[in-house]
Amino acid sequence: MKVCLVNDTSDDPNWGARATSYALRELIRDAGGQVASTLYQYRIGIPQPDDSVDGQADDDPVIDVAPTCWQEFEECALGVMQGAAFPAIGKALHDCDIVLVNGEGCIYDLTRQSRMIFFIAYLAKCFFDKPTAMVNHSIVMNDPALREIARHIYPLLDDIVFREPDSARACPAGQGRVAADAAYLYQPEPVEQWWPSTAFGLSHERPFRGEAFDPRQPYACIGGGSVYFRGLQPDHDAIPGFIRLCREMQASVGQVLLTASSDKDLRILAPVAERLDLPLAGASLPIQFAVNLLGNARVYVGARWHPSIFAHSGGTPVIALSRHTPKMDAFLKQADMPPSHLDPFSLESQLDEVLNLVATQLAAGAPLRASLKAKAARLGETVGENVRVLTERLAACT
Repeated sequence: MKVCLVNDTSDDPNWGARATSYALRELIRDAGGQVASTLYQYRIGIPQPDDSVDGQADDDPVIDVAPTCWQEFEECALGVMQGAAFPAIGKALHDCDIVLVNGEGCIYDLTRQSRMIFFIAYLAKCFFDKPTAMVNHSIVMNDPALREIARHIYPLLDDIVFREPDSARACPAGQGRVAADAAYLYQPEPVEQWWPSTAFGLSHERPFRGEAFDPRQPYACIGGGSVYFRGLQPDHDAIPGFIRLCREMQASVGQVLLTASSDKDLRILAPVAERLDLPLAGASLPIQFAVNLLGNARVYVGARWHPSIFAHSGGTPVIALSRHTPKMDAFLKQADMPPSHLDPFSLESQLDEVLNLVATQLAAGAPLRASLKAKAARLGETVGENVRVLTERLAACT
């Protein structure tokens, strides 16, 4: 059965983006499907020259023909069916049997990516008559136009799978189910299986210095977060706070490994690594190695959703910098970890609180790790729900 995978994020070097799409592809394959066409996030999030068949000169700005509100969805869809807009998207939907829309954490505000994710789902279901599911996603209903779009589209779909309960509660009752993020498919390996290893591939990860880091000894992972790059406090300098945090963590844990799961995080973490001569793992790291690093750490401090999942899968406690980041609050609830009000923009003033939380988690030791790992394993058992629309149709064909 041919699947069109929409909003494939594996074109993004971000750890979580790659991990999720790789995992979804594996789930599709294991269920008996085949990814026959792929709509990558770049062509969804950014206008492309071939979105419109109307001729335009090469030096003209690219025309954005994506619908801007619910009232424009039908007209735009008719344009696709008439061959006037999004011909590549139309062909991908025409040539498949099932459409899986990977929402991830991409649906918020009224971004083009948010609108296109819903528009493609609408187009697939209502105009191409394809079984269509929106899976593996969160939604932040923080824009009235987005709420209106969601209100019309969700009831049309064959399946809706949220990756955490908070998003599901934001939608009308009965619209959708909850299953774990597909990245829970990954499991960390014991340190002795991957260290030392020439295949680890870190020597070229500048400024990572492999010889300065030994995962067989206790270490903490510290990461950044997209919250620093959304313009919330554009004049904020996060580097001094991270420097102080790292120094204190060295004293309390031992080794500190900085994890830049997105290239953006390097703006903060690379100067910290240089100043303190700390090892740093960058966004191009193979996913399994990233999972291994976080899943074997003593503790993870950061504001990134997927690195938190990698940590959780190994039983690593997460100290979440969750203020301004609803997804981190949602992660803590789903993982049965204590709620947090830590502000990523106030690390220095909240440093004592962070360190107290770290000390509490470390003192809990092996029993806490076992409990967290067991919960992660239970969540991992649900990831197949993201492709249930595929498995059900395959079963109906046999």
